[in-house]
Amino acid sequence: MAVFLLFSLAVFSEAIVMDQKVKESFVMDTASATCNYNTHYKDHPKYWCRGYFRNYCNIIAFTPNSTERVALRDTGSQLIVTVSCLTKEDTGWYWCGIQRDFARDEMDFTELIVSDNRAALTSEFWSGEGLSSHQNRSCRASQVVHKADRSRMSILIICILITGLGIISIISHLSKRRRRQRSRRSKGQVRSSKNSQTSPVIPTPLVGSPLDPPVLSLMARSPPPPPHGAASAT
Repeated sequence: MAVFLLFSLAVFSEAIVMDQKVKESFVMDTASATCNYNTHYKDHPKYWCRGYFRNYCNIIAFTPNSTERVALRDTGSQLIVTVSCLTKEDTGWYWCGIQRDFARDEMDFTELIVSDNRAALTSEFWSGEGLSSHQNRSCRASQVVHKADRSRMSILIICILITGLGIISIISHLSKRRRRQRSRRSKGQVRSSKNSQTSPVIPTPLVGSPLDPPVLSLMARSPPPPPHGAASAT
């Protein structure tokens, strides 16, 4: 009977349970959440996701991987999630999940509230007590690095745009110059063709024309014919 009760509890109990349904923390703090799950799922992948509805939850990290601000640690019975360098934009609903291949994932949720006022916090679990100033300095340093990276990226984008505009202007200038040269060449060819069509043709003198000097000399040597009246009188 005891074995049956233990088996029924293992089967019908919740597969994963979040330690608290509402968690509070403040900006630049590091917070943790513990998700207790059935050891039957110790070999299944676990994940941490964000979203109000479980079916539309945006997965942030899978075990054993972690991100820059979210660290996951699977002990075999607990999924421990640590979020560092919190901002007010991190406020929202989060889920611990166990991935299953042929069934619906086992999930449980918590609501995270991030405030910039320490006096407004009511929860001790995410209150950030005992945190060293070194962690806050590291968060500030990481934010400075992110801002520097963003500024470098923006400067790089601006340089790329300026370079592209310069290349486009050079190409357009060269194309205009080529068009002008082609138009000048075409105009010169038209002018040369017109000049060749309007040039005068000088005629060549014919051989044996009346103005030829040998013919004139022969005419001067031959005697003139007698007049018509004198021939009839004889």
